[in-house]
Amino acid sequence: MLSFRPLTWEDRVPYSELYGRTSVKYAEYSFFSLWGWGDTNPMELAWDDTLCWLRSHGNKPGFCSPVGDWDAADWDALLREHFAPGDVLLDVPEAVVERFSDSLSARVRVTEDRDEWEYLHSVPELIALKGSRFAQKRAYVRSFQSSCDWEYVPLLPEDFPELLDFQAEWLRRREADPSLSLEDEDRAIRRALERWDDLPFLGALLRADGTTVGYTIAEELDAKTLDIRFEKALEDYAGSYQALNQLFLQNQGSDYAWVNREEDMGNPGLREAKLSYHPVRLLKKYRVEILSAPRQG
Repeated sequence: MLSFRPLTWEDRVPYSELYGRTSVKYAEYSFFSLWGWGDTNPMELAWDDTLCWLRSHGNKPGFCSPVGDWDAADWDALLREHFAPGDVLLDVPEAVVERFSDSLSARVRVTEDRDEWEYLHSVPELIALKGSRFAQKRAYVRSFQSSCDWEYVPLLPEDFPELLDFQAEWLRRREADPSLSLEDEDRAIRRALERWDDLPFLGALLRADGTTVGYTIAEELDAKTLDIRFEKALEDYAGSYQALNQLFLQNQGSDYAWVNREEDMGNPGLREAKLSYHPVRLLKKYRVEILSAPRQG
C-alpha cells in the first residue's frame, strides 16, 4: 500500500519534475495548486517509483490521480496493488482514464465530474478577439479603454502592497458573500506573492485614472501553457475584466499557445463566463471507483 506524508515546500523540485512528465498539464496538479491552498486543503504525497500519488484532506477529501509518466504506468497493476474495493480516486484526468485497459475498465466505475473540467483557450484567439464570436468582448474592451485614462503595468515585487490593498478592497465589497472559499483564495494569493521568485509566476496590474482596478497572477504550466491563477477587477469599471484578460495575454502571454482558465466548480455564472471565451478544449476529469468485482455487461 502507499505510504503518504504531508506535502512540504521541499517537495517542490522533485514533484515539479514528475509533473513535467505528464502528457497533459492540468492546472489542479501543479505544485503551487497543491501548496498554495495547503492551509485549508492539506495534501499528502506518496512516492511510487516514477509516480507521485496524492491524497487530499480538504473540503473534498480523498485520493487523487498521480503525476508522472502516465504512458509508462501499468494501471491494472497499480490500482490492484494500491487500492481496495470501495476506494475512490477523484479528479482523474481524461488522459489517465484513456490508458485503462479493457480488463481494468471492467473493474472500475468511471463517472464524469463536469464541475471540475478545466477550460483551455487559444492565446492568439483571445488576443485578437476576431469574428462574431468575440464581438461582445471587443465591445467591452473598447468601452473600458475609451472611458478612462488606463495603464497596464507588469507586476513586480514593489507593486505587491498596491495589489494587496486592491485585494482587501475587492474582498470588502463581497463581505455579504458567506463563501469561505474567498478567504481560502486570499491566503493562496498571499502565499503566491511570498514565493514569487521561486515559482513560475507572472502578472499585471490594471489602473484607471490612477486607481488600481484589477490584477492578474498567472502560472506557467509548461513552455506552451499559462494558467490564470487569480484575476480580479472592479465591475463598476465596465469592461475591466475583458480588457485585463486581453492586455495580459497581449503583453505577457503572446509567446504561449494556450491559456488555462481552470474549472467552474459548478457555478452557473462562472460556467457561462468561461464558455463565452470559446474554449478550444475542455480538460476532462473523472471519478474512478474501485469495484469489488468486474462490472456485468
